[in-house]
Amino acid sequence: MSTPEPRSTGTLVQLSEEECRALLEVTTVGRVAFVDAEGQQLIPLNFAVLNGDIYFRTSPDSVLAQLADGHPDVAFGVDHHDVFRVGWNVTVRGPAVGVTDAATIDRVMGHHQLRPWAGGVRPIVVKVTLKSIDGRRVLGNTT
Repeated sequence: MSTPEPRSTGTLVQLSEEECRALLEVTTVGRVAFVDAEGQQLIPLNFAVLNGDIYFRTSPDSVLAQLADGHPDVAFGVDHHDVFRVGWNVTVRGPAVGVTDAATIDRVMGHHQLRPWAGGVRPIVVKVTLKSIDGRRVLGNTT
């Protein structure tokens, strides 16, 4: 016999574009999702937002390296939650492409948020251009 789940008392609210953009700036780890020849991929990575676009670094032998050749449709997401059932998520959709501009590569390579966490060399820079952004926040019960 199973017990019924407690009724949710939180509130779900849609975030404005401005709130979504601001929340992208408060964290350094997200996930990029795309479909390739192997199927669906969902890869965590550290990233930075520069001039409204999302940048990350990868190695030539990574599954992410194929995005440098261009991919017309990726999703990128960040989220946060706490023990009080309060949280938010933001999802960006758009194309991904490898960066070839030397000045942008230098800027990305020197960005403090884009130092590789796992070590190793990550010379490939990928940009996700924001075509759409959406987010929501869950407000927990305060009683």
